[in-house]
Amino acid sequence: MANTDIKWFSFDNTNAPQLTNTWGCLIDVLDACLVTGFGSQLVSNITILDGVGTATFGSNHNFKQFQVIEFSGSTIPELNKEFKILGITSNKIEFVVNLPDQTVTGTISAKLASLGWTKEFTGTQKAVYQAKDKIANPYFLRVDNSRDPVYTTTYAKFAKVGVLESCSGIDDIGGNQFPFDNSNPSKNWVGTGSGSSAIAGWFKWQYAVHESAATSSAWYESEGTTDGLRRWVIIGTKDSLYIINSATVNSILEIPYSFGVIQHNGLPKPYLIATNRYASATSTVLCATPLGDPDRIEVASLYNYAGVKINTLFSKLITGFGSVKSGVATNLIKPDPVDGLILSPFYLLDPDNFILDKLPLVKCCTNNATTIANYTIFTEPNRSYIGCRFRTAAGGVLGLLLFTIYDEAG
Repeated sequence: MANTDIKWFSFDNTNAPQLTNTWGCLIDVLDACLVTGFGSQLVSNITILDGVGTATFGSNHNFKQFQVIEFSGSTIPELNKEFKILGITSNKIEFVVNLPDQTVTGTISAKLASLGWTKEFTGTQKAVYQAKDKIANPYFLRVDNSRDPVYTTTYAKFAKVGVLESCSGIDDIGGNQFPFDNSNPSKNWVGTGSGSSAIAGWFKWQYAVHESAATSSAWYESEGTTDGLRRWVIIGTKDSLYIINSATVNSILEIPYSFGVIQHNGLPKPYLIATNRYASATSTVLCATPLGDPDRIEVASLYNYAGVKINTLFSKLITGFGSVKSGVATNLIKPDPVDGLILSPFYLLDPDNFILDKLPLVKCCTNNATTIANYTIFTEPNRSYIGCRFRTAAGGVLGLLLFTIYDEAG
């Protein structure tokens, strides 16, 4: 059977929660992808022939190739499991299954399977999540998607994000964490000031900003936003995830964010990639993160913790080709005439510039990929990728990141 460890989700799947110009909607997206799954719909029948199952739906199902679906309601226990979609038409999906040839009917449902993470604590437009594999990733991701009391309702929308080493409740932010500033312990979570001078949050996942940001490299949170739906894609595993979301309605302003772990010397090292900004609402916000601009020293991590709080030491990413930006037009490396795009891992450096390990799932495209459409799927033997556009901070230049969505080895 095809490996189902890697899962991915999209804003245009059936019944997908949407990113809008409102507070709290990012929690809905994360709940659906990390915890519950979504998009349940009835299956007309399932035929099995030579180890390949074909599920037929009464209408367009809106599932996508290499997503992971979960059946329920079948009288055959072996079907009530997760399967990777390998073949697809508008009303059918194909998957590998170890069952004899037959046609299965009845009240069977299919939905996108979640990453299997847990929502350990919840509050009003807040959540604390933990990965499915708590050995590989024992840390907590805290997401505060509520409006800070100091912040004006019409300003840009975002979630404050941080990683906790321990947590006993939704508002427990007293333990080791990152990002962290000893001189201002609540810097990431509690706003100060008011109106245009308000400072609300430090590490943020931004998802609704002014439309003008889509044609430049920055915006101001105080400029306001436009009502409408934003695109998003989430790719993840049992211990790490990426969210690539647009912060505008009408143009491409996809911003890549991530929380996950690498393994170094047999120990998990957590990291967090977000918009690194602690400034007033009228100050410039650069749209890029280190995944778009690898020379940005803004990856937050727990580093050399010994049971005491320390200031976060920020790290950066490099590729096998230095700090090349993924897929931008200025890349001079030519694609291979036979194999096509040339890909490199992203490596996480510690604050002393020692390489710790490569990031999971994501690859840097070292040549110009600006003509490739957003969400294009690339397939090679035993592995497939989805290409996600983004903007850098250098004049709003477009680039392309590639994320693994199918790997036969895991």
